[in-house]
Amino acid sequence: MNSIRQLFPIAIVLIGAASIQAQPILFQRPFQVAIDDLGWNRGSSLGDEGGPWRAGVKRIFDVKDYQAVVDIGKGAGTRMQGLFILSEMDRLGIVGQYPHMTYQQAKWDNSENISRLQLDIMTFVKNNADYLEFGYHGVGHEYWDSTGRRTRAEYYNTDENSPRPEALMRQNLDVFENIMDQYGMGRKDGHSFPESFVPPAYGYYWNPTGSYSTGSIMSERGLKYVNTNFDYIRELNPPPMASGGFDNGVLVVDRQNEGNPWFEYDSFPTIPISEYRTDIIETHFPNLLAQDDFLQADVTKKWVDLYAEIQRSADQYVAKNSEQFNSQWLYKRHATVTETKPGEVRIDNRNMPDEAYTHDLLGTMVLAVKLDAGKHVSTATLDGKPIPAYYEDAGYGFLYLPRLEKKQYVLAYTVGNATMPFHVYLSGTYNVYATDIQRNAATIDLKIYGTQDVEIKTRAVKSVTSNNPKLTIESQSYDAAKGTLTLSVRGHDIQGERGIITLRY
Repeated sequence: MNSIRQLFPIAIVLIGAASIQAQPILFQRPFQVAIDDLGWNRGSSLGDEGGPWRAGVKRIFDVKDYQAVVDIGKGAGTRMQGLFILSEMDRLGIVGQYPHMTYQQAKWDNSENISRLQLDIMTFVKNNADYLEFGYHGVGHEYWDSTGRRTRAEYYNTDENSPRPEALMRQNLDVFENIMDQYGMGRKDGHSFPESFVPPAYGYYWNPTGSYSTGSIMSERGLKYVNTNFDYIRELNPPPMASGGFDNGVLVVDRQNEGNPWFEYDSFPTIPISEYRTDIIETHFPNLLAQDDFLQADVTKKWVDLYAEIQRSADQYVAKNSEQFNSQWLYKRHATVTETKPGEVRIDNRNMPDEAYTHDLLGTMVLAVKLDAGKHVSTATLDGKPIPAYYEDAGYGFLYLPRLEKKQYVLAYTVGNATMPFHVYLSGTYNVYATDIQRNAATIDLKIYGTQDVEIKTRAVKSVTSNNPKLTIESQSYDAAKGTLTLSVRGHDIQGERGIITLRY
């Protein structure tokens, strides 16, 4: 190598300079949309008769309505955060055993909703985990006392500024899980409890220093991420607007509505994207739906275009899923990223709170490089090791880094005409945590939602295996011209199935 440098010192300097991206690295904010009130069978409000307001539209929801949400996710390249109310999915009358969950109390009668349609909807949700997250919103959305009086809302009394009884709130979680079991979506069938939660009517009992809070009982079930509007619980001294914090094992972040009423069809945020006050914004099921099916394509396109506008921004990018959104949210608040010279980036993550690790709330970090036409990130290493995943969209190259520990790192990257020799091209909505490349084998640590194609830049392989029997390789193909291996990978758990895929050469 020294002899080459002696023979071609100028050429080497010029090639190196040409391959380094002139524009600085971007450390963008993540973007996500939360969709409340999925799961209702009927949309019309029962508010005037002491019941739940439901979705506020006179409609019986069907599979095509959920297909619309999935189509938006596919068009935008993101796993939509759907938040479900499940009382009307109850096929066994369980809700009637808990009077505080329904205005009908012990007379709970869900017979008018019990049909094949429920099974079709929940099967669709289970089979489309790649683009639709099954998140937690509640059982009945409101709370009814022993006299049948309704107060808002299910998990915290925002009418009277007081917490709900802890024992009853644990019952809500039990009933939600029971209804999940009715559709083969519970733990006995190999699925986890939802990881994301939005409290109905923003009623969240914020009590991070106490033994009981909404977060404490959620964390015990495996739930990790909450978004809500902090303005509704000011008496509890929550974090400031557009901020967030840890509450007994969960990460709670503020979200705002940007102008679309909860009951309105085809309702788009009215505030310009540049003025969004939070990284996650509020929507409700009707907002993403047309009044009739023949109008749905136009509504879907409007939402996909919104995501595309975000992706083109130098300030924000579209998060692949809720885990990645919340991880980047934490990095943006606690890590610093500085490009000390072109192509060399210092990342300081020493200020990351311990809670992020204790409760497994931290995952991948995303950095971006603006690319000229025909250019790609050609090399990218973190402390000398190749980064695990990469993706290009909207004129940017997105670098997916592994979970960072509480220390400093150096990212080195170059831009040129070719892509990196080995990486996962993250065109799906899954997570890639790490890769390890040896002479005769390579491993990929990832979490798959649903069934997705995993595209890997690599040389031809002799075999592909998974260390998790619930993370299965459905098919594989190799494109010698592109040097890419495409695996169809299926994860069983609707909340994501993690495992290690081994490529042998």
